Amino acid sequence: MKARVTRIMVRQPQCYANSGDYVNGMPFSLTLGCGTWGGNIASENITWKHFINTTWVSSPIEPVIPTEEGIFASHWQKYGR
Repeated sequence: MKARVTRIMVRQPQCYANSGDYVNGMPFSLTLGCGTWGGNIASENITWKHFINTTWVSSPIEPVIPTEEGIFASHWQKYGR
């Protein structure tokens, strides 16, 4: 029930987990790594985005904090509170 992993494939061949596939939604990979548990930089398949330098610029914005009603309204309507 517990495993120190970044990815778990259920009833799928390992090659799909490693390289990604249309049938599981994993992004296609250019190279493989062992994830952050193994000391790599990423916990996902390594793609082109990992080989480019990206700079994020952030400035303060007005916070948008959802309410419980906003998050769970459809669930509460379907199953009751």
